[in-house]
Amino acid sequence: MIQIYTGDGKGKTTAALGLAMRSAGHGFKVRIIQFLKGSTYSGELVSAARLGIEVFQFGRTCPHAAAIKTGFMICPECGECWIGLKEINELDIRKTQMAWDLARETIAEGRHNLLILDEIINAVNLNLVSRKELIEWLLKLPTSVEVVLTGRNAAAELIEIADLVTEMRKLKHPYVQDCKARRGIEY
Repeated sequence: MIQIYTGDGKGKTTAALGLAMRSAGHGFKVRIIQFLKGSTYSGELVSAARLGIEVFQFGRTCPHAAAIKTGFMICPECGECWIGLKEINELDIRKTQMAWDLARETIAEGRHNLLILDEIINAVNLNLVSRKELIEWLLKLPTSVEVVLTGRNAAAELIEIADLVTEMRKLKHPYVQDCKARRGIEY
């Protein structure tokens, strides 16, 4: 099946990671490919490694990752990583293509039960991955694999072909009161 977690609310990646944990707990082979993400300080990366979940990141890396990971610093939202990304450059384009190539290779190899394409919807919205090409690929998926797409503003064409779509809708968020991302909660 194809699942989509979309919307402007918090929890799209978190929901996908929860599914990854559940699948790994049943002995399934899980791969997560993160488009536009390269922040190496996220706690879920450590947990995923402990559970045998493969995570590949294809985005800008936080220059402050070590200090943030150890709790000495909070994210300054400097725009050097995917948070606050304002302009796409040639390296972003190349990394996105690597992520998309890995997604297709993963399915072609046929060894994984669950493939999560985190933030691929944002990559599509930024024209870094062709929507048409993604839809054609999704329609040809083998029935032996579950694929999850995450990101804001999923196109109607993607929603139509998905088997499960969940929209995370922001009703209230502490960021509005200028609360910064918290270690162990948001990352």
